[in-house]
Amino acid sequence: MITLRYYCQSQGNAEVTRLLLEIGTRHNIPHEVLDLSSNGAYDEAKEKQVYEAEFKPRAKILKKRTGRPIAKELRSRRARHYFVSTPGTIAVVRDGKVESYTVGDGEIIEFLKMVLINGHAPLEQRSQ
Repeated sequence: MITLRYYCQSQGNAEVTRLLLEIGTRHNIPHEVLDLSSNGAYDEAKEKQVYEAEFKPRAKILKKRTGRPIAKELRSRRARHYFVSTPGTIAVVRDGKVESYTVGDGEIIEFLKMVLINGHAPLEQRSQ
């Protein structure tokens, strides 16, 4: 079973949330919204936990499917300290495992519009 999982802070992007609801209604594709903040503020521990559990173990397969390494997409560097930045990411999840992901509100909205029009096909394509 495929699920769309949206990682955000606080409420996230309203357009993304609206599209997820419409996709669920039209195509019966479930979605989850994971708030990675604590009381609306950045929570480094929570983000790192999600990154370590859901993305890092699948790094090779995700790079193969997306063409982009997760270390460059989901990690940032300030001074000599790396920190994880997963809010603003949507993942295609099959049987609890991240199969593919898209980063950035613009890319996410375009992807979700494609899913809204074509249903399951873009999700299946991204998870192969």
